[in-house]
Amino acid sequence: MTHPAKIGDTMPQAPHPPAARLADVARPDGREGAVALSIGDQVLTYAELDARIDAARGAYRDLGLEPGDRVVLLLPTSVEFIVAYFGAHRAGLVVIPLNPLLGQEEVAYILAGMQPALVVAAGAEAPFPVLGLLDGLLEQAGLRARLARYDGGSSFDLAMARAPAGLAPAPRADDDEVLILFTSGTSGKPKGASHAQAAIMANARHANAVFGLGPDDVLTCPLPLSHVFGQMVVMLGGLLAGAELNLVPRPAPAAVFAALTARRTTFLAAVPTTFAALAEMARQDPGAARAAGATLRTALAGGAPLPAATGAAFETAFGVPVHQGYGMTEVACCIALSAPPAPATGGVGPICAPLSARIIDAAGHEAEEGELELSGPNLFRGYYIDGQLQPRGDGDGFATGDIVRRDADGEIFLCDRKKELIIRNGYNVYPSEVEAVLADHPDVLLAAVIGVDDPVVGQEVAAFAALRENATASPAALAAWCRARIALYKYPRLVAILPTLPTNATGKIMKRALDPALLARVDTV
Repeated sequence: MTHPAKIGDTMPQAPHPPAARLADVARPDGREGAVALSIGDQVLTYAELDARIDAARGAYRDLGLEPGDRVVLLLPTSVEFIVAYFGAHRAGLVVIPLNPLLGQEEVAYILAGMQPALVVAAGAEAPFPVLGLLDGLLEQAGLRARLARYDGGSSFDLAMARAPAGLAPAPRADDDEVLILFTSGTSGKPKGASHAQAAIMANARHANAVFGLGPDDVLTCPLPLSHVFGQMVVMLGGLLAGAELNLVPRPAPAAVFAALTARRTTFLAAVPTTFAALAEMARQDPGAARAAGATLRTALAGGAPLPAATGAAFETAFGVPVHQGYGMTEVACCIALSAPPAPATGGVGPICAPLSARIIDAAGHEAEEGELELSGPNLFRGYYIDGQLQPRGDGDGFATGDIVRRDADGEIFLCDRKKELIIRNGYNVYPSEVEAVLADHPDVLLAAVIGVDDPVVGQEVAAFAALRENATASPAALAAWCRARIALYKYPRLVAILPTLPTNATGKIMKRALDPALLARVDTV
């Protein structure tokens, strides 16, 4: 398929040789003048990005780091994140990217356990509370002297300015640890998943092949680069393909909407809540939505199941179906991928190579529906817990905790997280199924369903919903809508309508932040 040329890029689109190592990602390889990064009005060519990454590689040596040392990045989605990230890989460092939206207790726990040789952080004046507290957190962890601010005129910038040019990348083996990605800590303290170079590169190359990414593509990224979805599929995948990476650092729907047109996007990856918000914006300006979707060929949802109503609304507005991907921090990132030209079926596609998968039912037998178990060379090496690596073991499978269904064609359909399964009067209720029915209601913008302990039925089905502008649906009306469409044991008897639902940095709804005290029992439906 021929893709539209990028704005400002008049060079012929030569094939881009795939990098074999993280140290070689973002090398120009004959595309020196092609656009590598765009963010608002700022544009960097591959030659300019390569030079900055080399300067960062020198800065790490100037600051005394040696290959194998750990560096924590506390940087928002930005050019600086990408430069510091790939500069660290060229220096042979182990990168620990953390979202600056994390709370101080989470950051303090990770710093104390991992004892990095350096923390590269944005300036304390940046709009992230933890950055203003970082000096104290480092002193508490015994790391006071290991901070380099990256804010246009401080220690990391100065180290980049005086760094020697032309340093060769540090040698690194395929099975060397290169990246530690911390889980969100939804159950207990955060765990750090350790990844080797070969596994990361294999995953990125496979995803690029599935999506057919190449130098003509423009990837718009409204995802935090510290998160595995944005970091692996979009940042690493895009630069590995020699494409343009268009960053939307503060992904308000209006900013994403504008970016789709401004940079002639061909590939958009986002969480379902972003697709829902874009579809809602398109209702106000259908012509602009069609213009924004004119160059778009792939829309990919991940991070949570995509309600069918959200996918349909986006496709109607932008003219492009939304495919789904399924990934985890422990696989960095892709487990299954759905992509054009296959139709968007509501599934997440087949299992990605070279993973192997088994589906295990509640009795411990292989089945077509149950918990997904994975094995393969591209899985994580093990977890860091309290700073100590607990190896996974080469022959060990990995139980994902996700309940899935596999159809006759091998496509995977997500049911729900095993721990979120609601058991009401002995019947299994998958929250995602109820959420999908709620999302079909014309008044509902976002929905989340949880189980609430109940002395009579064990767990009661509880729904939280945020309505569209000027919508008037009542809790009783939403319960009645569900009751008419799903089994009687599945519809929610407890409902709360809120102005908005809490989301994390990626836009995924945080169910643990939903307050059951806001729920009201609906008995008259």
